[in-house]
Amino acid sequence: MKVRIPGFPSSVGISLGLPDIGELLMYPHFQGIGAEDFRKYATQYQKYLLDCLPLRNDRKNVLIRSGTWLLEPGTRSHVTGAGDWHVDGVTDHDHIQPLERVHLLSSPCQALTQFNTTPLEIDSDPNETRVQFSSRVRRNADAFGVVAQAIEPCRIYTFENHLHRAVEPERIELRYLLRVRETDVQPFTSEPLKTISLQEVVSRTNMPHMEYGPDGVFLRYPKRLR
Repeated sequence: MKVRIPGFPSSVGISLGLPDIGELLMYPHFQGIGAEDFRKYATQYQKYLLDCLPLRNDRKNVLIRSGTWLLEPGTRSHVTGAGDWHVDGVTDHDHIQPLERVHLLSSPCQALTQFNTTPLEIDSDPNETRVQFSSRVRRNADAFGVVAQAIEPCRIYTFENHLHRAVEPERIELRYLLRVRETDVQPFTSEPLKTISLQEVVSRTNMPHMEYGPDGVFLRYPKRLR
């Protein structure tokens, strides 16, 4: 069978002028929260960004990940492992028939997500899972014709079974990211996060690096500066 992978996301929304990263850093931090609970705690601008998304509301839930991360080389904000070429999903065969839709927005930074640029048709065994398929493509990306293109900052991108990858920053930087899923998956948080962690690529361990309290935000020194 042929697996058809879309090219660079064509459903691109409006370009937005985000506030300074210092203001975005002060906003509450969310992960896997439902839209109703999100609106209880979000700032007006965070609510505005959610309203800018081209939501179709054809799934049971809208799950929101929104916040600013202090990134450094060798870390990821949420992608497991190296974060190389992969297809997102919630089932073994979302690379064939995606069951959720993702909307993505990033502030200007070095670590901008990259998507494959052109549509691909790749032979696959019907029993090959999404993870196995992603792994096979990742090992031979050039042979499959994968060509990387970074998203533009401050612009909304909508994707489903698109091939994409995380990018490691070359220096320490702050990045704001909004990632919203239209999905049948249930929310797994109901209020803002207090402790924010990064994942180290090599060890795959979580490393707390930010804490939100009643009087402000506490940032730990990046590992390379300790």
